[in-house]
Amino acid sequence: MNSLPGGILVLLRAAVLLSLLLSGVSQAKSIVVAAGEWQGYTHANGSGLYFDILREALNQPDLKMHIRVSNWKRAKHSFLAGRADILICDYKTGQSGWFYPRWHLDYDPSVKVFSMVQLKELTELTEQPVGWLLGYDFDQYLPVPVKAYEVASHAEGFQLLSHGRLKAFISYQTHVPAVLQSQLSAIELQQARAMYPVFRDDLQGRLLAKAYDEGMLRLYQSGRLKTLFNNAALYQQARYSEAAEQAPD
Repeated sequence: MNSLPGGILVLLRAAVLLSLLLSGVSQAKSIVVAAGEWQGYTHANGSGLYFDILREALNQPDLKMHIRVSNWKRAKHSFLAGRADILICDYKTGQSGWFYPRWHLDYDPSVKVFSMVQLKELTELTEQPVGWLLGYDFDQYLPVPVKAYEVASHAEGFQLLSHGRLKAFISYQTHVPAVLQSQLSAIELQQARAMYPVFRDDLQGRLLAKAYDEGMLRLYQSGRLKTLFNNAALYQQARYSEAAEQAPD
């Protein structure tokens, strides 16, 4: 039996791939988005800046988003267990089965280790009680082992720190209570990093990520992305120009 000419074989393969792509699009009519709850950004009722951006970026006919908001640890576990199509949001890591788009969703400010006493070196925290928000796993950035203490909120963590229950608390400058601003010392643990919506590393996930990237480029170029932020300082902090410079023509 004679084999098909090379040109026809290429066309057949292209047709099969197109069929698979169209099939993937049709399967993505209903998606689940898992997220931790962050005031102003992700709310259980589906409101919040991150959800607003995602909806407009994935502005596809008949695409329905089901929002599932809980604490970050539970949201991440839901995505890992295959019960969500998109996770809002995380740093870009080498996690197996996770697919990251080109456009980030926001920029996380620098992560700091706060204490009530002056810390000269992070090694002073060895085997000491150190806290961070539930599911954030900030201990992976520490050079020494500590007694981990996960808390439900930043406010709770700083309260435990001020009462001497914790040697240090890992958080962000924006969450430091006003009454503690002048009392705390801080060491930067991690510089500001981009945060991405995470998609599943399969056909549907890659199609959704592609649609998200195309939508983000459209929102950025039209000025709509800046309008959604409604805050010039926060928009500038998000550093979308970095993603725009990497976007294909």
